Amino acid sequence: MASKDGFLSLEWEGLEELIDQFEHMGDKFEEALVDGYTEYGLLVEEGSRALAGYDTGDLEQSITFDRAELNGDTVTVEGGSNLSYALRRHEEPYRMGVHDKYDNGSLFPNYYVGGRGRATARKPTWMGMRPGRKFMENAILATETNYNDMLQRIMDITLGGGRK
Repeated sequence: MASKDGFLSLEWEGLEELIDQFEHMGDKFEEALVDGYTEYGLLVEEGSRALAGYDTGDLEQSITFDRAELNGDTVTVEGGSNLSYALRRHEEPYRMGVHDKYDNGSLFPNYYVGGRGRATARKPTWMGMRPGRKFMENAILATETNYNDMLQRIMDITLGGGRK
């Protein structure tokens, strides 16, 4: 800041660098957005697997999430299971009470308690959620703070103050 003949003069040093940053901000934002949503999708995949019911392990292993994609003004990360019974396992209400399990001609008495099989009941909680129905929805609910943190990281990276 300099004064000449009683007038105030402001000089902006680094204006060209700032203009250059603005010109590349869109690219930086898009890259951070896709990377952030991809990372978040992998966290939801981890949670969905951890919270899925367990019998043979097929459902748990079938859950996958793709890399996020930017299409116009929308970013999308898709995931789920390709098993025909995955939607049923996710949405069907619990069958309360105690029930037997029949598998390949074998009887497992009192296997299901309160809608969860023994193997599912033995799985540990994940971020405070119990394994069972609504496993994908619960993975998203459990990671709400992670989602908000991701959005903040995207903004920080875009504005030049965050890590990549």
